Amino acid sequence: MRVFIAEKPSLATAIFKGLGGNPDTEKKHGYYQKGSDIVTWCFGHLLALFDPEDYDESLKRWTLDSLPIKTPYPPKFKPRQESKKQLGIVLDWIKKADRIVHAGDPDPEGCLLIDEILMYAGNTKPVERLLIADLNDKPVKKALANMRPNAEFLPLTQKAMARALADQSFGYNLTRSYTLKAREKGFDSVLNIGRVISALIGMVNERTLANQNHQKHTYFELYGTFQFGHQTVKGKLQPNEHLFLDEDNRLIDGAQAHSIKIADTGAEGTIKHVETKKETRQPPMPFNLSKLQIEASKRWGYKPKDTLDIVQALYEKHKLLTYPRSDNQYLSDAHLEAAPDILNAIKATMPSLTSQLHGAALSSTHKAFNASKIEAHHAIIPTEKQGDASTLSEKEQRIYELVAKHFIGLFYPESVREKTTVDVGCVMSRIYRATQSTLLTQGWEVLFKGEHQDKPNAQQGDLTTLSKDETGPCHAVEVIEKDTKPPKLFDDASLLKAMTEAAKFVKDVALRKQLEAKDKNTRGENGSIGTEATRSGHIEKLRSLKHLIQVGKEKGYKNPVFKTTEAGQEFCALLPSEIIMPDISAIWEGDFDLIAKQEYDLERFIAAVDKYIEHQVEHVKEHGVPITAKEGITCPTCQQGRLLKRNGKNGAFWACNRYPDCKTTFPDDNGKPNLNPKPKQNSGTVREDEACGQCGKPLIQRPTKKPGNFWWGCSGFPSCQVRYFDKDGRPDRDKGEL
Repeated sequence: MRVFIAEKPSLATAIFKGLGGNPDTEKKHGYYQKGSDIVTWCFGHLLALFDPEDYDESLKRWTLDSLPIKTPYPPKFKPRQESKKQLGIVLDWIKKADRIVHAGDPDPEGCLLIDEILMYAGNTKPVERLLIADLNDKPVKKALANMRPNAEFLPLTQKAMARALADQSFGYNLTRSYTLKAREKGFDSVLNIGRVISALIGMVNERTLANQNHQKHTYFELYGTFQFGHQTVKGKLQPNEHLFLDEDNRLIDGAQAHSIKIADTGAEGTIKHVETKKETRQPPMPFNLSKLQIEASKRWGYKPKDTLDIVQALYEKHKLLTYPRSDNQYLSDAHLEAAPDILNAIKATMPSLTSQLHGAALSSTHKAFNASKIEAHHAIIPTEKQGDASTLSEKEQRIYELVAKHFIGLFYPESVREKTTVDVGCVMSRIYRATQSTLLTQGWEVLFKGEHQDKPNAQQGDLTTLSKDETGPCHAVEVIEKDTKPPKLFDDASLLKAMTEAAKFVKDVALRKQLEAKDKNTRGENGSIGTEATRSGHIEKLRSLKHLIQVGKEKGYKNPVFKTTEAGQEFCALLPSEIIMPDISAIWEGDFDLIAKQEYDLERFIAAVDKYIEHQVEHVKEHGVPITAKEGITCPTCQQGRLLKRNGKNGAFWACNRYPDCKTTFPDDNGKPNLNPKPKQNSGTVREDEACGQCGKPLIQRPTKKPGNFWWGCSGFPSCQVRYFDKDGRPDRDKGEL
């Protein structure tokens, strides 16, 4: 018996159809069956990594003495509460199988998703790997005929495992250590710290501060107008060592600008250099996910997650695009061979592109067709399926058309321009440069009319008629005064681009070069952080941190921008620079790639991670957290802490900031603590042996209205609102948090 395990139901359906089955009539409870072939599926990850308290129950309670928590290896997994039923079906078929087919998505996370189930099941049976990037029948059948041993892909599983373990350990240790030290100063919220998200907050914060603190200064541009016979030439003064320049080579001395104007007006100019050359532009590369998300954000203001959802629907539901979570912009010879069928599918799906298709040749020498550049994925392109644009939403039509045009463009000729540059020498060897661009062949740019227009030439005549050593007077010098602009705040597109070029934000030169080297063979990446599959999720997470990040419209920006709030700026001031900048994150991304290439051992990486985290935790323990304590009333119980006002679900109340050493609370009375409240009846019992899984504070067992029945709530309420059902006098953690 052969058992296929697909990452999601839609993939399972495509596989079953490829095997000759009918999903409409042969679907069973959680699987399909045709003869001795079984096709079952997951709903994403059915398993989760053990939490620290799953290994050691004492770690439910947050204490500094328990930190740092070592990263367990090999890790253990536990069923996700919402997935137990389907997991049981998958495990049952693994037991009955003679051989297994791993049908996770063709990326590291897809590899791990199925492999972790096989590890959990203790599988020893042979496993093949099925790689599907297109859910239509023809490519699925081709993939079924070309399965490979799953062992070839285990390095990708290790890459995903390394990321999961490092991120979990990083988050648990730093969140607990910073939160506990902040509590000592009266800060009672949880300081959630994550490898990528904290770096993103830091990047946004750096840009926010640079924008807010920008000191405007004036600079000057000079344009000289010369007469050579009947030809008038206007050129821009070029920077040189005799000019007072800023770091961007802009002239900043107004007196010098005006003295140059006086000196050069009426002086003789001499043509020092004339150069005319042709410039060719190849059609743009096909999209990977990040490039597509950036383009959609610029054009229509789509959030990265929205674009991912649209592309996912075009892949999974409509089967009109190939696998969406791709980090690659290259295609294989097989795609070139299939081009006629793909172009016909585009014509049938979107007839509005018929005229553009007429200009496409059926052969291409574009650099995008390079199978040696393809690893797990290829670029996102249309499939061979013929669809109907009228069945697509407006957003789906836009994305499909954009991807289709980029594919069509691969079969168009290059655009060609004639570029002419003339350098005119004047007083004290100053150079004024004039340029001219003439479009000779529009080529592929006809597909994007209006989007690739050249700036109008400033010249009245034709620079190509001029010759070196010609002389002529300078009729006038124009001085244009400009003000510097603050760095632009991030929007979705620029933030996504920043994640693919994170090395630019690293100040250490040696480290920056190391990070750049990580992506030397990856087009469009430069010391990147995150992955194609996770970047949009990180940006969505950033949006949700409303106390740290403000997202909204600003004057001068087409799309909403990201700024840190005052609390966000304080948060960044708490953390070391390598955490709020991409340094450690990008270094680990480089390590993940080395693990995938089998050039770095996973256990060695985990040991290095633990060593780094230990250093960070010990630093926090020793030096504390530089956070400003909130003012409050001295606690009448312990005489050491302060009573701080908190807002709860049932209104405001006051609590001692020395919790858990002091658990004093008082109700609020018109903005002040009521120090003589009436005692509550049946308010519950604090259980020091049961801790909250979210914040580490003790749980309280509380009675319900029905005698003998209880429920459990966090003593950190209202800051933490975790609740559990009761089971035999204990919180029912199997059912999960309410």
